[in-house]
Amino acid sequence: MSSRHYHLMGIGGISVSALAEILLWQGHRVSGCDRQLSERTAQLAQKGIRVFEGHHPGHLEGVDVLVASTAIDEEEPELAEARRRRIRVLRRIELLGEIMGRGESLGVTGSHGKTSTSAMLAQILLKANLDPTVVLGADFAAIGGNYRIGSGPIVAEVDESDPLFQHLKLSIAVITNLEADHISPDGLKRPNYHQSFESLKQAVRTFAQGAARVVYNAEWEHLEALTAGTERYSFGLAQGDCHAASIELLPFGSRFALVWQGKALGQLELRVPGKHNIANALAAATAALVMGVPFAAIRAALEDFAGARRRFERVGEWQGALVVDDYAHNATKLSALLAAARATGLRVRVVFQPHRYGRSEQEWPGYARALEQADEVLLLDVYAASEQPIRLTSAQIVGNIVEHLEQRGRPARHYAWEEALAYLRHSAQPGDLILTVGAGSVSQLGHLLVSPSKEVV
Repeated sequence: MSSRHYHLMGIGGISVSALAEILLWQGHRVSGCDRQLSERTAQLAQKGIRVFEGHHPGHLEGVDVLVASTAIDEEEPELAEARRRRIRVLRRIELLGEIMGRGESLGVTGSHGKTSTSAMLAQILLKANLDPTVVLGADFAAIGGNYRIGSGPIVAEVDESDPLFQHLKLSIAVITNLEADHISPDGLKRPNYHQSFESLKQAVRTFAQGAARVVYNAEWEHLEALTAGTERYSFGLAQGDCHAASIELLPFGSRFALVWQGKALGQLELRVPGKHNIANALAAATAALVMGVPFAAIRAALEDFAGARRRFERVGEWQGALVVDDYAHNATKLSALLAAARATGLRVRVVFQPHRYGRSEQEWPGYARALEQADEVLLLDVYAASEQPIRLTSAQIVGNIVEHLEQRGRPARHYAWEEALAYLRHSAQPGDLILTVGAGSVSQLGHLLVSPSKEVV
């Protein structure tokens, strides 16, 4: 393969940065830019990747291929100039597709559980000595970051929010579930949103049809129909080619028997809590069994699995309270997380930060219902992720949730960041489980809570 100069816009993003390092390992010249420099871009610079702050057409000198993350608008001058100069332009997921097209490939998509399922699958392939290449949307201690380069199959988390995901051609496509997340609230085309649920379902159908084999959740509405006509294998808590029997939920994990095509293969004990993680484990196990991985390697890997970053991640303790951080940013994820939290027997105190205006405007009633499971709720302002309000402001969205919870007798209040931190530092006590939840900056709050010497950033 001849060496090329790849320039990646949005290189500080967790997925784009992983692809940058893979390209560098392949012997290409790599540069990139982002609106803001960060610890991640500094790490890239240390490895020889030139990183510019901000976007500018001047970055294109000598570039053979421009890679743009989904969030980069077509009108961005740097991207528009690349097209004018006829520089080859790839979106992030198109580059991922090119990398995955060079060997055995496994892509995991769905509305929930992508990261955990992908990480579980990566750990299984590592335990089976298959030396996988891995691309995740979160850091994972077992691979020392969010990516790993190996000589074996490639495992990647595939973001269904990008409509281009449907064009990937994979050896095995894993579909964990599907619901109307990342749907434009007004039907207008936007980055990270499908125009309708029907267009998302059609994209999943195309994604499945492009794979040699498909692994799907038999207990999730729509997936049976959307995977029809493919070579497919199903999983589920109670039904499917791969399912669980004799489930026992533990305070911080679970125990169950794994059944494959009618045969009980053996007992498994997970170290991550909740039925949703059992479903994630079944998805990963199904894909591995389809590949021919021995059950012994699957069991050993899943029993060692301690979770990816921000997936029920134990941050530490403060005044005897356990502090846990989680990425859950839509209503279904939030509900599953809180069900797992309640099973610990601790007093569940949640700091929740809604993510994106488009999603939160539609999902706030679901957030509110999910948060009914908490003993106390602290609501932060919406994390905009560069979006502008559509119909509801942050104060209206948060106010609606607070009102719903108060009507049901649940303590809830809208807090500014510093207020929430100060309140928790004062009120935390033994027996509390303090959850910081959301896809935005709320993650920092738990770390600041257990490390008072740190400054709010």
